[in-house]
Amino acid sequence: MPGLHHIRQIDDAMSFETKQIKEKALKEGVPIIKDEGLAFLLNWIKEKGCKDILELGTAVGYSAIQMAGLDEDIHIDTLEKVKEMYDQAIRNIAEEGLSGQIDVHFGAIEDYATDRMYDLIFVDAAKAQYGRYMEQFLPNLKKDGAMIFDNTVFHGLIWDVENIGSRNLRNLVRKIIKFREFVHNDDRFDIMMFDNIGDGILVLTWRKSGT
Repeated sequence: MPGLHHIRQIDDAMSFETKQIKEKALKEGVPIIKDEGLAFLLNWIKEKGCKDILELGTAVGYSAIQMAGLDEDIHIDTLEKVKEMYDQAIRNIAEEGLSGQIDVHFGAIEDYATDRMYDLIFVDAAKAQYGRYMEQFLPNLKKDGAMIFDNTVFHGLIWDVENIGSRNLRNLVRKIIKFREFVHNDDRFDIMMFDNIGDGILVLTWRKSGT
């Protein structure tokens, strides 16, 4: 698991422009991956040698920039449905000189289709749709690939769902819990849950035959 030294390494390697993207996003309340989750994600990419990556949920391009910056041979398709976010991501990625590695696709995730196969599918979009997104893009996951889902403890609310005052929020958290339970009991996958990293990281890989 990534420790504080991994986070410091990321901060030290981050360009001034990327630090500005991060600071602006945090200031404006744009949802970006937490430092611990990012350290885990980047470490996974390096250890597994991931080159073809699909990201569901671009936001302003912060995580895509970080992933692409690991290796010039990495290619990322990333999907964003909010026009303002999409436009910011395009600008941020261009300013980092990474437009050749990162293709930002505008539109709803549900409408996106590709025959490209990926080493990694990183999911950081609508939490209530995690199960739907998983099934939609499983055909695009290489046999030795992984899906990584962020925000799977959702600020710790999965542990205290009955005390959530908002009905809509309570329903959302219950859907996250249901997704966690579903994949844990699905014999197609091997699952790793890292509830203590960032806002909760869940890793899904194809179960090897005979295990």
